[in-house]
Amino acid sequence: MAHDRSRHSAHMAPTPRGGRHAGGEKPQASRTPRDARSAAAARGAGAGAGRQAALGASRPLADVRPSRSERPVRLASESDHIATIGAGQGARVTTRHNASQAADQARRNAECRYAERHPEARAAASGPRRSRLNVVLLVVAAVLVLAVVFALGTLVNSVLFPPAQETGTATDQTLRLTESEQQLQQEQDAHDAGQEQVGVDGSVSYDGQAYALRQADDGTWELAFAEGGEAICRLEGTPVALLRTGSTLLVPENVDGGWDVACYVIGGHTDLTYVMGADGEKAGGSGAVASCELDGTTLRVTDDTGATTDVALE
Repeated sequence: MAHDRSRHSAHMAPTPRGGRHAGGEKPQASRTPRDARSAAAARGAGAGAGRQAALGASRPLADVRPSRSERPVRLASESDHIATIGAGQGARVTTRHNASQAADQARRNAECRYAERHPEARAAASGPRRSRLNVVLLVVAAVLVLAVVFALGTLVNSVLFPPAQETGTATDQTLRLTESEQQLQQEQDAHDAGQEQVGVDGSVSYDGQAYALRQADDGTWELAFAEGGEAICRLEGTPVALLRTGSTLLVPENVDGGWDVACYVIGGHTDLTYVMGADGEKAGGSGAVASCELDGTTLRVTDDTGATTDVALE
């Protein structure tokens, strides 16, 4: 190293004005900056090699590392830490078909990272956290409120609208008939189920309502209510009698060329009709009616010739 410094000092010594060195040597041609740099680099490399050699001589052989060029080259595929991946694993290549999905996923990831870094923003957006105990208490309170409302509604409803059973009981007590009234009702039912027969000047009754025959001012005959005289229906001929069997009123009448039997059903909401025979025609006969009588479900009519005709009522 002392030798190198002396040589470097001799090289860097100034040249006399006469163009010759002190030793009488010819001056060397002026060097270009590139040559100067090359020479300096060569000298530096030599000096570094000398220093390295000196250091290497003082260190043990085990500490000496091989140069980079002498190290063995290993490929990445020979590493034990690298393994291949199967289908469906690893990164997903973004294309124009799934670009929107990738953008949405990136946005969600960014929001999650932002929420983790800024918990105060997440708390403001989602509201205060509720513990499991608070949720249970809220549910129990809601159930209690509903139960109270239901109980109050039931109480108010029972006060304003009494049960149907109690109302029915009160109605039964109000409408309950006395013994005398019950007896009269039974007699009325028995009367309505029976039969009656009167002349043209009499009346029959059903369910407390009396019915009779009357002659209008124009000479025609009508079936009317006995009380008040309101007409129910007009007869075509001249009545001979008024009969009742159950809720049906029968009026045998003489018409031109014979006789027939008109009938009216009380409460049937129908006008005057006629008793029909088995042949689908009006039940009747020739001549004039002399007398008639009810025999169960048969009306027996006797004409002025003495002929008798039985008319079936059912």
